[in-house]
Amino acid sequence: MKNTFKKLIGAITFFLVSITTLAGCSIIKGLEKSCDVTFEGGDPFTTTHVTTFSNGLTPDYKTLIDPEYKFFGWTWLEEVHFSDPNFDKEYVPANGIVRYDDVKDYVVDGKVTLRPCIISRDEIPHYYLVVGWYAKTSTSGLAQGQIDKWTVDLHAFLRAEMSATDEEINNISIRGYDGDVASMGGKVNADGDVDVLIGVGNNINSTGNVAIKEKQGNITMGGKSRYIARLTDYAVSIAVYEWLKTEAGYASLA
Repeated sequence: MKNTFKKLIGAITFFLVSITTLAGCSIIKGLEKSCDVTFEGGDPFTTTHVTTFSNGLTPDYKTLIDPEYKFFGWTWLEEVHFSDPNFDKEYVPANGIVRYDDVKDYVVDGKVTLRPCIISRDEIPHYYLVVGWYAKTSTSGLAQGQIDKWTVDLHAFLRAEMSATDEEINNISIRGYDGDVASMGGKVNADGDVDVLIGVGNNINSTGNVAIKEKQGNITMGGKSRYIARLTDYAVSIAVYEWLKTEAGYASLA
């Protein structure tokens, strides 16, 4: 009798689980939306299928670009300009992934076409130097006040050692990048013109996915031991990176 009762309970349980599973699949299926994404300009053209729950891969276009242009990603627009107020929202970043949410507003009959978002380097502002700092104070130890103080020392160094002119000093961009390491690195990559990073961790080129030339740690900033990284090979970039490794270079950040 007991065995029969157990078998009955087991059968009922199996039935309920099966119904729930099928219902769950139906619900997910009902919520799922999808489209085909075609990338024009690839060699050959590539099409990938993306859904609400699965992403697609973007082709690599960088090898096909004229050196006079910079590749940012893939856009649904016929024409894009760097000066557009919402430029950073007009393309899918060149990070290898396309999501349904990236293109859902531009889908027609289940399809959307993306084109290379390439900008003439003449249209992109050229800075004498770009320094990025990790603006997550709890992690980097850096705050705006320290950066302001350090900037004074940076200008003095550039004038003394690099014979920087007033025009060059006024053409320096120092930017704070917040968020976790991955999102911070994504912002740095999206800008694409940072020469030197300060206040970062050893994982800037792994978790952060930032391509660097070199990095060095054990530099005290705001009481924390942090890293600096050099991203470009420009003479001023190398000079500032080497200066940062000296006691005089990071005194304002300690």
